[in-house]
Amino acid sequence: MDDFDSVEQPQSMDRLLDACGCEVMKWSYKTDCCGAGLSLPQSEIVVDLVKNLVNMAKQAGAECIITACPMCQANLEMRQNGANMPVLYFTEVLGMALGMKEVDGWLKKHLVSTDRLVEMLNRK
Repeated sequence: MDDFDSVEQPQSMDRLLDACGCEVMKWSYKTDCCGAGLSLPQSEIVVDLVKNLVNMAKQAGAECIITACPMCQANLEMRQNGANMPVLYFTEVLGMALGMKEVDGWLKKHLVSTDRLVEMLNRK
């Protein structure tokens, strides 16, 4: 299993998202932690980490952030303080790519609206 992916520069999720039709952005914060483990004891640190991640994603031209970690998805979405950056869990993207009808219901549960993102995808 050691040859599955690079620890320093993982690519497997990039390839998966690319296969789903996503444009994967190259950005320096790709593997940075959102601080989910500090959410309760030191939330002020987490707010700063999330702010940096969201700001860097925007600077890279991203329309959303896609995570492989459910804690990152929740943390990035609820602690971004009005940045309006949709944050999706990768299985939601897979569901969209596969045309699953349940996706609409999933997306309506997000704290940050995904409507603009879905509109953009429907135009393509």
